[in-house]
Amino acid sequence: MISTLNTKNQYEMFSEPVQKILHYLKKQEVNDSTLFQLGEVLEKSIKEASTDWDGWAAVEVKRFLKNHLEGIDSGGMSFKKKYINVIGPTGVGKTTTLAKMAAEAVIDKRMKIAFITTDTYRIAAIEQLKTYAGLLNVPVEVVYKMDDFKKAISKFEDYDHVFIDTAGRNFREKKYVDDLKEIIDFNHHMETYLVLSLTGKEQDMRDIITQFSTVAVDRFIFTKLDETSSFGSMINMMLEEKIGTAYVTTGQDVPEDIIEVNHDKIADLLMKGFSHE
Repeated sequence: MISTLNTKNQYEMFSEPVQKILHYLKKQEVNDSTLFQLGEVLEKSIKEASTDWDGWAAVEVKRFLKNHLEGIDSGGMSFKKKYINVIGPTGVGKTTTLAKMAAEAVIDKRMKIAFITTDTYRIAAIEQLKTYAGLLNVPVEVVYKMDDFKKAISKFEDYDHVFIDTAGRNFREKKYVDDLKEIIDFNHHMETYLVLSLTGKEQDMRDIITQFSTVAVDRFIFTKLDETSSFGSMINMMLEEKIGTAYVTTGQDVPEDIIEVNHDKIADLLMKGFSHE
């Protein structure tokens, strides 16, 4: 059915209230295959809407996403693994995001933590992480090669958690992913988060995810929520890759501008601008 639809009136087979929801989510850049599935589900439940269209829409979209994301775990750090690692392209805010996550461990959980950085390409990045380390009163080690990484791991053996920052490079090129794997031993007891910007192009996100396919990514983190009004790419990536989201970030302030998300929260973000009127 989907393949035969023309794009001009692609939702015309649905009732008017359902069309409004689908057009809204289309502007949010949720992909078409998901929208048509949602449309069919909404049509079956529209009798339950009564006159509270907005409330009905929010509940049904949330239910739909929870069903389609079943088995995909979202939510923040589990603290079950000692090493917490962030990876991703340049300019997405990895270092600031890592500092926010580390602040949760130190301030909220009262844990003993340390930083490791492999971002030796930018002096400013090292200094930035050292600044955050100073504010949290925790140590930081700079590593250049695998031997340095192993020494740092040994040095922080008695710590609860070690937060690892990585260089932002052009990860559209496989060479840089391979370089990263020569420095960090991903076989350690490690939780890895791939950081992507919500202001980025969706195809670029796919390319980055593909390049990191040899690394076991536990969760996504989506940054720059405050710089866009379109959140559909977050849903699209989760459904396509079967990987959950841990956090979204909403600015530069540490530790405030980070939100732990679950499937309900993601649905709320997606629908917060919707009105049937």
